[in-house]
Amino acid sequence: MTDARMQEKIQELRERVDEVDRELIRALNERARVVQEIATIKAEAGIPIFDPKREEEILQRAVEYNEGPIYDSSMRDIFELILHRIRDIEIQRGEYQR
Repeated sequence: MTDARMQEKIQELRERVDEVDRELIRALNERARVVQEIATIKAEAGIPIFDPKREEEILQRAVEYNEGPIYDSSMRDIFELILHRIRDIEIQRGEYQR
């Protein structure tokens, strides 16, 4: 592969990475909006928002759906971080209850 062709290929791949990043950001924000809707409904009904059983189901499913190359343990860590950061939104809104 020539240097010019290699640089072109790298640029194409970087553009794909940028597109995937945009999709991830869109999906994470959509997930947060849906969780906010659930939290609102639960708050109105007086139901605790945090459900450890549900959270564990989500984490197990993240590993189950993982096809790699990300390690299962790393995928679980990523989803734990997502869950915690979205919970931060609930805390800021004053809706978080254990």
